[in-house]
Amino acid sequence: MELHQIDNFIAAATHQHFTNAAKERMISQPALSRSIIRLEEELGAPLFYRETKAVRLTRHGEQFLIKAKQARRALNEGVEQVKKNMSLEHGEISVSFLHTLGLRLMPQLIAEFKKLYPNVTFRLYQGANETLRKMVETGDADICLSSPPLPSELLQWTVLEKEPLYAVLPENHPLAGNKSIQMKEMQDEDFVGFKPGYGLRYMFDLMCRDLNIHPHLAFEGEEVSTILGLTAAGLGAAVLPKTAEHSYFPVVFLPVADYQCERTIALAQLKNHALSPAAERFKQFALDYYKARN
Repeated sequence: MELHQIDNFIAAATHQHFTNAAKERMISQPALSRSIIRLEEELGAPLFYRETKAVRLTRHGEQFLIKAKQARRALNEGVEQVKKNMSLEHGEISVSFLHTLGLRLMPQLIAEFKKLYPNVTFRLYQGANETLRKMVETGDADICLSSPPLPSELLQWTVLEKEPLYAVLPENHPLAGNKSIQMKEMQDEDFVGFKPGYGLRYMFDLMCRDLNIHPHLAFEGEEVSTILGLTAAGLGAAVLPKTAEHSYFPVVFLPVADYQCERTIALAQLKNHALSPAAERFKQFALDYYKARN
């Protein structure tokens, strides 16, 4: 069954006349007649009573007409929705991003973009680094802002910025007054950090491997605020970027002296896959936004 057969059938049912329906469809009357005959053969039921000067629907034709109109209406709505989503002014953009970007940076970025394009809509997702990347790879997200930009055959990464990471201690820790800290001094300390799959956990594990230290990870979580709370309570040190949450906790952030402690935040999209006009514009807006920050 093909779409033109449905349209020919609806036209014939509306006009109750094959010749007039053929004029509407801008095809010959024999072509329209053959199209409807093939449709009837495929359905296994007659759709019209053929009379001398007109046609009228059979019971099967009346039933099929209801569903055919519903299907055509749904298809038209789908086409219009896709066209709307693909427009620059009214498009929909799907973005996945790190938890640590969610409190201030992403809201600011989106708010500034919507000043220029107020009718654009966003679908937003947060999660672990692995989850964010998979959403782009499967097409569930147009782009993601994540860290680190691990190699992928499917993704194209654009670096946005490098952000320092710090050793985080409670204010009453014996080393809290230091200007910096050696991670090797901390290897016998308990640490609190992220679960496997999160970018900050990857960076923590990489640092420990490179320094050949094996600190005890007493807690594995998903939220910066939880990790900060546990650190403030003296339940473990942490390695984190400075975020807006830290001002609410009695902790100190110390530069790491024996390791280049930083993370790379990057934007990913599918390789060899064109973004919608709205998503492409937002991508460039994000790149310009970060460039202005640095």
